[in-house]
Amino acid sequence: MADDKRLLTLLLDELIPPSDDGRLPGAGALGLAVEVEAAVKATPALASPIQGGLAALERLSRARNAEGFGALSRAERVAVLHELEGADPVFVPTLMMLAYVGYYGNERVVAVLKPDMRAPHPRGYDVEPDDGALLDPVRARGKLYRDC
Repeated sequence: MADDKRLLTLLLDELIPPSDDGRLPGAGALGLAVEVEAAVKATPALASPIQGGLAALERLSRARNAEGFGALSRAERVAVLHELEGADPVFVPTLMMLAYVGYYGNERVVAVLKPDMRAPHPRGYDVEPDDGALLDPVRARGKLYRDC
């Protein structure tokens, strides 16, 4: 299980890597492997696709380098992931969904992104004024409906 967690952590960092400026950590570095494991435990139907996908990922990785996924270059990791997506169309999207939910719900990520958590009204948002002339071609067509 420790090897699966290490592999999952490396994989999560590939799916959601750290930002170039270092402000946002990668999903693996953020510790989302624990959340993915909890989701799998809470939803047993996820166990087979996730565990099977991790096993397939490790097999494909070891075919390129005997030391596995962690020893691959970034380009090789991406190539292995693309190969895995072709062989198992469920694993990567399922893991990405779990990763995105955990990542963008994480307090550290939310604090960096600083979304404006307010209702659009009554303060409203600044909107550029529209150019009314854009509707001239529609107005020029005339009435395209009949009166009832």
